[in-house]
Amino acid sequence: LRKFHIEDNKFYLNNKPFFIRHVLDQGFYPDGIWTAPSDAALKADIEMSLSVGFNGARLHQKVFEERFHYWADRLGYVTWGEFCDWGGAHSFANPQGVHNHQREWREVVMRDLNHPSIVAWTPFNETRGAASARFEIHRRAVEETVNLTRQLDPTRPINDCSGYVHVETDIFTVHDYDQNPETFRERYASVAPGGKDVFVRFPEISVPYEGQPYVVDEYGGTFWTKDHQSKEPAGTGRSQWGFGKSAEQVEELIGKLTLILTNHRQIAGYCYTQLTDIEQEVNGIYTYDRKLKFDTARLKKYFAAPAAIEKNQD
Repeated sequence: LRKFHIEDNKFYLNNKPFFIRHVLDQGFYPDGIWTAPSDAALKADIEMSLSVGFNGARLHQKVFEERFHYWADRLGYVTWGEFCDWGGAHSFANPQGVHNHQREWREVVMRDLNHPSIVAWTPFNETRGAASARFEIHRRAVEETVNLTRQLDPTRPINDCSGYVHVETDIFTVHDYDQNPETFRERYASVAPGGKDVFVRFPEISVPYEGQPYVVDEYGGTFWTKDHQSKEPAGTGRSQWGFGKSAEQVEELIGKLTLILTNHRQIAGYCYTQLTDIEQEVNGIYTYDRKLKFDTARLKKYFAAPAAIEKNQD
């Protein structure tokens, strides 16, 4: 048995402070896309992640195979279960769309709630309603879905809308792909229970931070290929991420960003983007066909570094 709970702004696993060292895993494969080629492949992905220092994954935009959860249970791999996006803010205005989302989300939670490796639920990713009328519909749909999730499983915390506009959440998450370590560090300087000017995405419509565990659950995303050739269109702002640099320079950048979060006394976890390259996204720790791009020992030194919040008992 395992116990996972929140106390103040920290996670606890079996009553010990626990820092989330997640990697974003979208569960893509070159041949089957969203279908793993074998049971062994599911297990291997978890082992690849553990080998570079992660202790779990944010299972992103996909309802993962049941055998994945079996291996996560066996290997002690901590995950957040997540539902896939379903059309964004426009779809919230469609009552049938909301109904379908909640019906299918219920099926996901009921199927997987007995897996101890799943320690939190994320029913939405990056959702927001930009217009005021649409946001009210968005808010109601999120509240309903959070309440539904609590009824189905009152034992796990909920990350209502990963990284964007929060409505009712046990975990406060943000997404941040800043590649400059100095501005990245400055952005989180004020994170603390009761802290002012805590970084919040869309603060004009999101609920404020209220002392929950604060997790940067998307960061990094540094694009890099062995031949250093950018596959990003000019003007996207992403074509320069890691390109033209050596693997060692990219490792150093990943390390600086990661240690800013790990060494922060009030940040409860991170999720690095991402485990493998997928399709047009070449920002994985591994290539699409699961070959390591970087030095395992150096990555593990960064990703598995002791976290300040695990030691901070003030």
